[in-house]
Amino acid sequence: MTVIDQLKQMYPSIITRKPEDHKIFSDYVWFETDEMETIGIRHEELDAHSTELLSVFLTPVSLDQPAMTIREKNWSSLLQEGQWNGEIESPDSYRFVLFSIEDSSTDKEIVQEAFQSLFPQEMPILWKTDRDGFIIEEVFSEQQETLSFEGIPDVLMSDFYTKIQFFISEFSSDVKYAPFILEWSEDGARLAKERRLESVVTYIDIMPYIYLDSLSVDKWQHIKRSVFQGIEQETDLLQTIRVFLESGSNTTLAAKKLYMHRNSLQYRVDKFIEKTGLDVKQFEGAVITYLALLNMDH
Repeated sequence: MTVIDQLKQMYPSIITRKPEDHKIFSDYVWFETDEMETIGIRHEELDAHSTELLSVFLTPVSLDQPAMTIREKNWSSLLQEGQWNGEIESPDSYRFVLFSIEDSSTDKEIVQEAFQSLFPQEMPILWKTDRDGFIIEEVFSEQQETLSFEGIPDVLMSDFYTKIQFFISEFSSDVKYAPFILEWSEDGARLAKERRLESVVTYIDIMPYIYLDSLSVDKWQHIKRSVFQGIEQETDLLQTIRVFLESGSNTTLAAKKLYMHRNSLQYRVDKFIEKTGLDVKQFEGAVITYLALLNMDH
């Protein structure tokens, strides 16, 4: 039984088409097999999780991608073949803004227009699948302001009625590093999705999780036992300590965030130190505790 035959049992709507056919079926999500056959499955038979699973052994293809600009073609050539057209001006600096849209049926051209409206000038946007792609934020002068993405997912969600997640890479001034930065960013975006982090995640936000991701299950279980022994079920206490650490160990600020009296918060901090032996007021104890708390959420 072929892969397509097996998939037909799970997705009755599946259709196949040859690559040379040019008609676009917008009701379908498209994939390519190792035998270069293009198959489509209707949107309503897929959710984000199943699409991601299919993408492991099939190659997602986008048949209705908006026509690329000259700069987008140049970036695509650089990222796929390592070649930058010397006749095209390279930016002083750039960063990748990866995006993932929950609803794959959202019109790409409308989404692309919405993304472009966020910037003071047109930015290259490349799509990888019906759901995923990336913006290349190019900077050509020191006076050019870079975009802050705070609050943007909420605005876009109200426009498109679907969730959009962003992962933002660091800036680089050398285009030769672009393929490596994009690959690193794609790993970071994957990890952010697995950890169910906020709708906007930066390369800095993801760094603690990179360390945590390398932990084996056995080692994590040992760390959890040694750090949280006897208090694992005290969720209020653990949440207090996390807010305290995320507030820079500022008792007054943490108390305001938790709507509690400063003395009550101080009591909980002292209680945690007494029960665990980890002094979260000191750098070493704070780092160990915070990383463990992040992994507890996962």
